[in-house]
Amino acid sequence: MQNDFFRTVTDTVHTAHPFYLISRFERFTVTMISDGSISLQLYQNRELDEVDLGESNITTIQSDPSNEYNQQLCEKRAKKFSYCFIFNYDKKNTDGTPDENWNKAIANKAFRQCFSKGMVLNKFFARYNPINPLKCENDFFTMKGLCYTSDGKDYVELVRDAMGMKKEDGKTPARLDKAKAEQYKKQAMEELSAQGVTFPVQADYYILASSQTALDSANVLKQVFSDSFGDDFIQLNIKTYIKSLRQEVVQAHLQSFVNNGWGADYGDPQNYLGQMTYGNETAYYSENYNYINEVEETEATKALIDTYKEFTALVDAANAITDDMDARYKAYAKAEAYMIDNALVIPQYCGDGWTLTKINPYSMKRAV
Repeated sequence: MQNDFFRTVTDTVHTAHPFYLISRFERFTVTMISDGSISLQLYQNRELDEVDLGESNITTIQSDPSNEYNQQLCEKRAKKFSYCFIFNYDKKNTDGTPDENWNKAIANKAFRQCFSKGMVLNKFFARYNPINPLKCENDFFTMKGLCYTSDGKDYVELVRDAMGMKKEDGKTPARLDKAKAEQYKKQAMEELSAQGVTFPVQADYYILASSQTALDSANVLKQVFSDSFGDDFIQLNIKTYIKSLRQEVVQAHLQSFVNNGWGADYGDPQNYLGQMTYGNETAYYSENYNYINEVEETEATKALIDTYKEFTALVDAANAITDDMDARYKAYAKAEAYMIDNALVIPQYCGDGWTLTKINPYSMKRAV
């Protein structure tokens, strides 16, 4: 729904400088835009200086050098966020009863590792960047550029080293290993079938009901699941909420996972890793999204809980190092590598899309 509203600004800006003119804004307009097509129209009408584009518009403009907007198309800087698939380890059915099938499956390490090693997200990335889709690739829970060692090395490269992961090459996802993914799939199906889990495991993914863009992206993700895992292993169910994902879905534990981004409040890995620790009521993701602290310890969940406890111990050990930042970062990298290797979370997107702009975004100030 499009909605215009106005607010009158009554405060006057004062200055002691005699040559400054004192100005007052009597009114400004904020326009709520329902979808990208309206944003593009506003840009074309010169009402906006910059507008993000979806896959079809990017492709249309980029492929035609004579298009009037071709020279205004610009690849954006990466967002100062790390987007990840955050699992729900305590999923409920709509009647409030536990979703035992999903909960047992996601507690299994081999099942989770299929996401990490087998999910080919190129088509999903192309929704944002059809020209260079793998520039959207994100392999870390912590954002790139958060902090650096004394010799100028990005902290996330310490995580890469600790994981023994190759560098991104723009051709294939760095963490992808189809042979291992097939091994993990076979292992997961054997172990989980013995626990009474039925296949394909149903994964519920919620989107805003009124958003065609969200539906289009979810359909691409559904195809990614099918192509990556096979329809005999995991099936993605696209479900909808009306207004609030948090209130309608997440608080009721209905989601199998969410796609969420975290931006740093301060320049230290603790700001990221602390959100996933076990038994900590201030850990945002643990308390409000993956609900690991509410998981009852059973034969099926014991290994998961033990893994979370070990990860938390590694984070606590890094927290205690305050007199040597290089040592601190190395310790955090060990904890993060452990978390990703055990697929407690699946990093996936760092936000390199395309925009139409009348302003060079690379000439603007940028604080990281």
